[in-house]
This record gives sequence, C-alpha cells and structure tokens, in this order.
Amino acid sequence: MAASSLAVPKAKDVVSWPLMIAGVAFVGALSISSAVGAVVLGGCICMALVSPVRVIQALTIATLVAYGNPAIIKPGAAEGILLRLVLLAAVLRMLPTIRGSDLRILWPVWLFSIIEALTSLKTSPAVDISMLKVLEFICGITAVLVAYNHVRPARLAALQRWMITVGLTVIGTSALTLLKPSVGLGGDGGLQGILNQPQALGIFIAPFAAWAIAGTLLMRRSATRLEIWMALVLVVLIILSKARTAGFGAGFGVIVVVGSRAFSRRRAGQATLGRPILVCVLACIGLAAFAAMTGGLSGIVNDYLYKGTEGKVNNLNQAFYNSRGGGALEEWDDFRAKPLFGNGFGVYPDGHFPSGVVRVDGIPISAPIEKGFLPTAILQEGGALGGILLLLIIALLWRRTWRNTDLRWRAMFVACLGINIGECVFLSPGGIGIFDWLLLSLAMFSYRAAQPLPLVLERARVDALPDTEPAPVHSAPQFGA
Repeated sequence: MAASSLAVPKAKDVVSWPLMIAGVAFVGALSISSAVGAVVLGGCICMALVSPVRVIQALTIATLVAYGNPAIIKPGAAEGILLRLVLLAAVLRMLPTIRGSDLRILWPVWLFSIIEALTSLKTSPAVDISMLKVLEFICGITAVLVAYNHVRPARLAALQRWMITVGLTVIGTSALTLLKPSVGLGGDGGLQGILNQPQALGIFIAPFAAWAIAGTLLMRRSATRLEIWMALVLVVLIILSKARTAGFGAGFGVIVVVGSRAFSRRRAGQATLGRPILVCVLACIGLAAFAAMTGGLSGIVNDYLYKGTEGKVNNLNQAFYNSRGGGALEEWDDFRAKPLFGNGFGVYPDGHFPSGVVRVDGIPISAPIEKGFLPTAILQEGGALGGILLLLIIALLWRRTWRNTDLRWRAMFVACLGINIGECVFLSPGGIGIFDWLLLSLAMFSYRAAQPLPLVLERARVDALPDTEPAPVHSAPQFGA
C-alpha cells in the first residue's frame, strides 16, 4: 500500500548540495579532454557490473556524457561504442538475477519484443537492423526494470534523491551556458545547455518540470522552496529551449494527474483543486500585466510555437506539418498499406537510413532513425498488433505507478510518456531514450520508497544497507508484485 507523508520535506532531504557541486566540477573536468569522457565511460562499464543501484547510476552518467554538448564535453571517437558497452554491462549484471516477481513486470515487454521480432522477419526491409533494435529494446528495458525492482525501499529513496540532484545539476549548468550563447544555444536558437541539442535537453527536463509543478500545485502540504524554484526555472528553460515536446510533456503530465483525481478515491496527501485554480488565475493576471506593460508576451509565445519560422510559414498548422505532422501522416499511410504487422521494427519502410548505419565486422551496431509521434510510429513499424501490445505495456506500467498517491511521481511518469508525442524515444532505450526509461521507471517504482522513516534518517544508514533485496523465502507478497 502506498504511503504519503503530510510533513513538508526539507530541501536537504530531496537534494544533495555537495553532490551537485561535485557534479558541476565533474562537467568542468569533462571539458578538459575527450580522454576524460572515455575514462568516465570506462568507469561506467565497471560500475554497471556492481549492483542494481550502480546500474541505474552508470546508465544515467554514461548517457549524459555520450549526449553532451560537444562545445563543453569533448566528444571521443568511441563514445557511441562505449555507451553500448555500458548498456551491455548492465544487461549482463541484471539478466542472471531475474526472479519470479520480475516476470510480473517483464512479461508484456517480452511479449511485445517477441512478436515484433517474428513479424519483422516477414515485413522488415532490413531484417538484421530490426533484430538489433528488438534485442536492444528487450535487453535494455529488462535491465532497467529489473534493476529498479531489486533496489531496497531505503536505497530507492536515496536513489530518488540522487536522481533529483543529477537533474538539478544538468538544469543549473545548462542555465549557466546562457552566459555564452555560442555554446549554450543550438542551431535553431534554442537552449541546449550541456546536452547536444535543445530537444535532448527538453526530453531530460520535462519530467522534472512535471514533478516540480505537481509538487507546487497539487500536494496538500505546503510547496517547498525547491519545488517552487524548480517549477519556475524549468518553465523558463523549456521556453528558452524552444522544445515544444518538453512543454507538451510537462503540461500533459500535470493535466492528466489532475484529471485522474476524478476517478480515484485515494487522495491522501493531495490538495483540493482550489490551489491550482487560484495559482492559474494569478498566473493569467500576471501574464496579462506583463503583456500590457511590455508588449513582448506575444513575441515570446510565437517564437516558442514557431521555433523561429514565423513569417516563413502561413500558420501554426503548417509549422506543425513541417516539424512532426508530415512525418506522422507518412507513417499513417505506411500503416494503412500494412495494417496488421507493419513494416518492420526500428526501420523505415524503404530500408533507407538517412543518418547511415554503423557496422563492425558486418554486424550493425547503430542505425539511428527520427520518428516524432509514437502512436503512428508504432503503427508504421508494428501494425495494429504492435500498437495493441505497446498499449498493454503502458497500461501495466501506469497501473503500478498509480499505487503511489504522491502526484509528483505520477506527473513525472505521464510526462515521460507525453514527450513521445513529439520525440519518439520510448522505443529506443539504446540511445537518448534511456533517459525516458530511467525517469519513467523511477516514477513507477516510487511507491516502494514511501516509508515512515524520513530520507534524512535513511541517508545516515543507507551505506550500511545492501543494494538488493534478499530473495523471498516464503510466500508472502513481495514488493513489485
């Protein structure tokens, strides 16, 4: 049963300031030489072999390094290969530890993957690449879910704190890059911060934005200063990034959890709707006053919505078509051509890869694709059967997330899904999509970290605890069941 505390958590219980300072220094060290990044990725490979907690931390650090802003984090020639070796190490560490309680989480992922592999053998124009993508999906998601499921509740609470700290470090250092626009801004003028493009930064910060906004507006206890400042800063950074995907994901996460209250009787720790309504009214008044005094609000909104193409397109519909809508319509047409089984997992129907295919001894190890709208992307690749099985995965993960009445984690989970409306990363855990799965799983297992001992006490004893729960020795219900 999920538990909720009405006590107001202190900032030091949610974030580690010494760790954040160390994180900023870490980013500075990565800017010295590409050799530093290679050493870090090599360390992540070793780290991923240690324990479930280290698996999660290694995947997070390795992905941030591999997708770092090349003007800050010096890229190395072998970063892509090293990132996949980190994922391989995580898989090798977690697969042998799978137990019965894990299968209750994994079976829909495995069913989806097996069906996609079988149908791709018949429909894919690049069977070897489809098999690579399926293997990457089933192994990557299995490693992440099993790792989280094996972390003790006390360790999970500390891991939440670690992940929030990492998020704040990325957010803070990305904001600092505004001091040097030539480094911090991407090609379209959007903020990319310490990551390699604005969309990557948006994918990373949208779940944290939803978490902070939900904590500010929707929890019964008073909002913490950390949540308020996170919410404000992240809204500003999302606008500066011009990542419409991030704005939609964060907003979608908050709106869905507010709407879900109508269908739930478990509202412990949740505020009435009066607070968000009042805040929204005050925000509208403030924005109206800002628009009246400066006249700049419409320009900010248009720049965000059009991403600098205003004047080059006739309306917002055309801007959407040029960005994501055109691709979604093509995917829908491809689905209609092969409605049952689709055109092959992780490929384009014509078998062409604009970004190329990386092969080692003839074996494909990387074949990037860019698909922006998850619903039509899965229909194009897996047909109606793949779409149904993907909905099954989402439904079961959703059900587990809703065990926690803390709306912050629900909002983070939904935001992780929401960003796939504009950037289809859910099906790509071997690349930047691993961010999506790490944060989604953190939110999904958050109910296990709800405990009577406050984090500040757990922090004092956490190092004395093993990372993994002991294997069950009786038939009592286990966590994750």
